[in-house]
Amino acid sequence: MERLDPTLDLVFKLLLTREPSLLIHMLEGILGVPILGLDIIDPTIPGDLATDKTIVLDIRAVLLDGARVDVEMQLHTHSDLVARLVYYAARDYADQLRRGDGYHQLTPTIGIVWLVEPLFPAFERQHSIFELRERHTHARLSDHLAIHLLQLSNLPEPGATGYDARVGRWARFLLAKTDAEFDRLASEDPVMRVAKESLEQLSLDPETRRRVREREDSLKLYEMSLAASEARGEAKGEARGEARGKAEVLLKLLQLRFGALSEPTRARVQAATPGQLDAWVDVVLRARTLDDVLEAG
Repeated sequence: MERLDPTLDLVFKLLLTREPSLLIHMLEGILGVPILGLDIIDPTIPGDLATDKTIVLDIRAVLLDGARVDVEMQLHTHSDLVARLVYYAARDYADQLRRGDGYHQLTPTIGIVWLVEPLFPAFERQHSIFELRERHTHARLSDHLAIHLLQLSNLPEPGATGYDARVGRWARFLLAKTDAEFDRLASEDPVMRVAKESLEQLSLDPETRRRVREREDSLKLYEMSLAASEARGEAKGEARGEARGKAEVLLKLLQLRFGALSEPTRARVQAATPGQLDAWVDVVLRARTLDDVLEAG
């Protein structure tokens, strides 16, 4: 049997929502505190969401102490990932209150992101925590907003104990490929045995495998379209940058030849196409008047 890849967001969510004890075990390791229970928000994944490449299949839960947790798996780190993580954490925090509610009713919002592709390659730590702190003294302003990044490219040092060992085992589980790796984890921790068995059950389900294939295909198409869009954007950016450069050169030449330029003239040059700018540059040195230049081409 070929096991499904738990670093695919669909598999990741199914694994942790169908067996909440696994989610609790993972969160205890990441947050470093015992968790007595939680409520998972929207544990089901409708078929149309599973194949929607733009949907983030995160796991949202509320802990018994009221803290709100959002867990997700990211295969790739796009340029807008940080902005998205901050936006969703802030929005989740703000959405707790309704008109007339007091600020004392707010509870912490915690974002947790497993990263297959590192966001900070230079970081040596696997687990990084970003909080609201004073820049110089690092005194924490509040514990109500935190984003945990776990880079799977940085496995923890061997010999970790306690909560660090839990996080390390989960990292190894998510990256495991062979029976020997899964069996070793299962022998180290009973919860890893449950995780291994749960993943195997998911992998044996034909319907789950079909949905996983569709999700993989959707994400591949999304990555291809995103790459193509970025390439088009870079090309357009280069063209715009080249046009701006030509316009600045032409404005300097015109000012040297004909003196101070009016705002309408400057605006006309800055709005011109690259072809029109080239035509004006060709005649600027031999034209008698400014109008001769602007009538060229």
